[in-house]
Amino acid sequence: MAGVISTVDLSDLAAAIAFVEANVGLNAVEIGHNSHDLSAIEHGFHSRWRVYPQNVGLVATLTADAVADTFGNWVEIIPLDTVPFPYDVIGVVLEVLSASTTYHVQLGYSVDAGDPPANHEAGERRFKIATIPAVRATELLEIASQNIPANAKLWGRVKTASINADTCQVSVVLDRHIEITNPEPLYGAFPW
Repeated sequence: MAGVISTVDLSDLAAAIAFVEANVGLNAVEIGHNSHDLSAIEHGFHSRWRVYPQNVGLVATLTADAVADTFGNWVEIIPLDTVPFPYDVIGVVLEVLSASTTYHVQLGYSVDAGDPPANHEAGERRFKIATIPAVRATELLEIASQNIPANAKLWGRVKTASINADTCQVSVVLDRHIEITNPEPLYGAFPW
């Protein structure tokens, strides 16, 4: 068959690694890193998602400042020492909204009891609610957060387009973060 270099019994791991090293140019360390990274990607597609909080009667109520386009205070969503592994927020569940307006929800994290320090934003979403009550009782907004350290506290805050102290009750969906071998460093601060 044209293009076939050789064949090897893939049930023999040592022979398979030697084959790849000879024919592909990767060494065993690189193969191990690539396998780990592929496992991390696979985990992202097939990991178990969890909603926080699990108690359906509890939500975090985020309140906008009464000045348009101004964030309200940070509100705790997940307490310190609750998630014992690094995690990603993959969704924000909108539970109850107080007004028909444009909302901008921002998530942040801290590794102590204080508010998130500068550049510890975990992700954000902007959305517009046309009617209250919303047509759907809840809405899951996908979000791509940065990885959040194990045991870190997750916070949320909101601003709206109105001049009222609008509220937004939220819960979050998370999964376990699996680090890759050579991650790109996080961008320190956006220019806005």
